[in-house]
Amino acid sequence: MILVTGATGFIGQHVVARLAGAGHEVRCLVRPAFKERTLPPGVRVHMVAADLADVPALRVAMHNVDAVIHLAAVWTERGQQTFDAVNRQGTANLIEAAREVGATRLIFSSFPGADGNSAYTFLRGKALAEEAVRCSDLKFTILRPSWVYGPGDAWTTRIAMTLQAIPFFFPVIGNGQTRIQPLWAQDLALCIERCLDNPRTFSQTIALGGPGYLTFNDALDAIAQTLNVRRRKVFIRAPVAYELAEMMERLLPSPLLTMTTVDLLNVDTTTDLGSVKRNFGFEPARFAAALDYLRGQPWRRRFWGCLFGRA
Repeated sequence: MILVTGATGFIGQHVVARLAGAGHEVRCLVRPAFKERTLPPGVRVHMVAADLADVPALRVAMHNVDAVIHLAAVWTERGQQTFDAVNRQGTANLIEAAREVGATRLIFSSFPGADGNSAYTFLRGKALAEEAVRCSDLKFTILRPSWVYGPGDAWTTRIAMTLQAIPFFFPVIGNGQTRIQPLWAQDLALCIERCLDNPRTFSQTIALGGPGYLTFNDALDAIAQTLNVRRRKVFIRAPVAYELAEMMERLLPSPLLTMTTVDLLNVDTTTDLGSVKRNFGFEPARFAAALDYLRGQPWRRRFWGCLFGRA
């Protein structure tokens, strides 16, 4: 039995579909009384309600579990859902429960640039969670995927919304030269599946990325070309972007821009181009060739729905 946290999130849905399609028995951990997105049609899994803050409930959720795939995280702090409470302490609680029930395998999804000395709170929290994983006696693998994209993601879809909803220009944070290495969500799901029983990945931290380096400007141009739109880039200095993000987080239920997004747009998230091929034996999809999911969508309507919490 495999337990997946964050199973109904963007990456989690792809991972669950991959595992279930390959015949694995999957249990999905969902937060109690939380409005979850549905899993892909036809995916048959076990669902169990438990919070990462509740160790006894986690023990029950892990009954007969052999491996844990830990994807749950918060990217924006709201109320008690803080980076420390969820991303760090939640990971520590999950490890404690796994050790107590005898689960031996843990795959943890982190982020490039995770560093206890980082200037950015999100990355410091991820680094502390990684440290808890490394200090456990579990057979762990830490994956650090670059920006993951696909239907329902939090960045290419928001770029598409903004491109279609705002005429003439597109606001770019900073100078647009931050380097990223976008990774197709289904390719990440395949990497995670191939980690499960591969001893070469035990006790390893593996950075993952797609087959090409892009700047944020390059990614924006590829999305605009896919949608057949042209917009003039207007560059916004980071201090102004932080003020906008803070206002959106305070006023909007589903902000298009967050403080963490502004932070991460200051961090290069690249690794060597052969990482996926070398570690998992396949060539990942190229960004510009995999963007067809953006075509034919009602992005203007979704833009306004996103602003008012209906996305």
